[in-house]
Amino acid sequence: MQWTKAQLLRAPQSKVDFDEDVTVDPSAFHGNVRISGTKNIHVSGEGFFEPETDRFYADLHITGTILCPDAITGREVEVPMDTETEEVYSFQQSDEDGVRIVTDEVIELMPAVAQAILLETPLQVIRASRDEYPQGEGWKVYTEEDYEASRKDQIDPRLAKLKDFKEEK
Repeated sequence: MQWTKAQLLRAPQSKVDFDEDVTVDPSAFHGNVRISGTKNIHVSGEGFFEPETDRFYADLHITGTILCPDAITGREVEVPMDTETEEVYSFQQSDEDGVRIVTDEVIELMPAVAQAILLETPLQVIRASRDEYPQGEGWKVYTEEDYEASRKDQIDPRLAKLKDFKEEK
C-alpha cells in the first residue's frame, strides 16, 4: 500500500481504492508491553490526491485481531479490532498537526496502520477466570470485589482508638 506521486497523477481522477490483507511488522510494536502482535489485519478504503495543494487524503478502515498479554496470567489474548482513520499526506513541508510529510516521493500507509492499531490497543486485558488467578505461598491475587469485601468489616487503624471512647450521659 504505497504509491508514488507519479502513480497518483496517472490514476483516474487522482483517486485510488485499496482493499488488502496486510502483515504488520512486529518491530512496529517493539517496546510496547500492551501488544505482542497482530493477525488477520485487513485494510480497505480510498485515497484522493489533490494536485493543487500537493496533498493525499486517505480514509482507512482497519479490521483484524490484536494479540495482547492477559494482565493477570500473561497468556496471549486475542482482541478483535475494527477502526477507521483519516490520514493526510503532504509532499511539501508543513507544520500542521496530523499531516504526514512524504519522503522520497512515496506515500506509505503501513506506519499509519500500525499507529491506528496502537491507538486501539486496550490498556489491559483480563480474560482469566478466578480459578486461574496465580497464587503462591503466602500470597494470592484477588479481584477488586474480593478485596473490598474483605476490607468491609475492618476498622481504619487510625480511628480504632475512638472505639474506646464512650459518650457519658
